[in-house]
Amino acid sequence: MKDFQEDFPLHAFYGDIHSTYDRVNRIFTFGRDRSWRRRAARELLQNRPGRVLDLCTGTGDFVLELAHQSAHASNEVDLTGFDFSSDMLKEAQRKQSEPQNRKRLPQIRFIEGDAGEMPFEDDHFDSMGITFGIRNLVYENSNASKHLSEMKRVLRPGGQLVVLESSKPKSPLWRLFNDFYLRFILPYLGGLISGNLKAYQYLSRSSKNYYTIGEMGVLLEVAGFKMIRSRSLFLGSVMLLVLEKR
Repeated sequence: MKDFQEDFPLHAFYGDIHSTYDRVNRIFTFGRDRSWRRRAARELLQNRPGRVLDLCTGTGDFVLELAHQSAHASNEVDLTGFDFSSDMLKEAQRKQSEPQNRKRLPQIRFIEGDAGEMPFEDDHFDSMGITFGIRNLVYENSNASKHLSEMKRVLRPGGQLVVLESSKPKSPLWRLFNDFYLRFILPYLGGLISGNLKAYQYLSRSSKNYYTIGEMGVLLEVAGFKMIRSRSLFLGSVMLLVLEKR
């Protein structure tokens, strides 16, 4: 099979859409993406981790949510946001430097790099989160096994992995609507707002054709993670998975 990523230069796409990325997310999730990230952050912080990695952090929404929720925690949380796009990271750093965040939140370290070769020691992190980013690492990607292996490497044994991602709904009726929405609405409106139609054609196609919860669970189990619990959100269009490294 041809590598899906070859037709979609993700570095260029995310560089082009970084300034409108959050606005498009709010529109296309009807503002629900914020509540999903809050729920994912609560799940990740339940075990009171010391070191946390937000992989594919993008514009930093999830790691900033982690910072908000951990601001008054009894234990100190060391937060790292990691992404391959310098433009997305600049947007994350801009949000971190806003007065209401700079004064009240724990410091976040943002690092640019390749998810297949992360600059961290083995077993470095207690917990890892990845929100709406894992499909870029594994969906029809020839480096999928390398990315999953690297995720496992930097997480300590027993460490928690929280995944928030698009999902294929079980309901045939809702799947029909979901597919129509992703095929005919999201790419064109997203392209109109961002000025990059191809970027949202990629995002819509990878979302529409992505795994079910069960399929994603199997993929991660094979990669060395144990499923702890899963939750279907937005009538099955979004999945929230909590796993741990075996």
